[in-house]
Amino acid sequence: MSSFKSLARFDWLIFLLDQAAAYLLVTSCSAAAELVYLAREGDREVSWGEVCSYFGRFCGRATVSVALQAAALLCFVALSLVSAFRVFREFDAPGAHVDCSGDSDSKQAQEQEEGR
Repeated sequence: MSSFKSLARFDWLIFLLDQAAAYLLVTSCSAAAELVYLAREGDREVSWGEVCSYFGRFCGRATVSVALQAAALLCFVALSLVSAFRVFREFDAPGAHVDCSGDSDSKQAQEQEEGR
């Protein structure tokens, strides 16, 4: 348990690295999905034909690769949520600021606000 406590000072670093890895996975997954789509469908506007009829095994493996990458992305999203929880649990939720200085003017102003 003490090893987890020693990592507490690196919570922000771990959070930022988790976010960076998740964003890199998002961009690489979307780029790979676009390439698989182009390989399957082609693009007539730029004279790219589909290539899956020539390289069937490649397209099948690329599709599985994109699916596995999407699963890894979901795992990284969960990891980022856990990391964010670890970082932000140290802070209080934002709320209304209450002046507890005991100043009579502020008490009168507060009573006037409540009376409306």
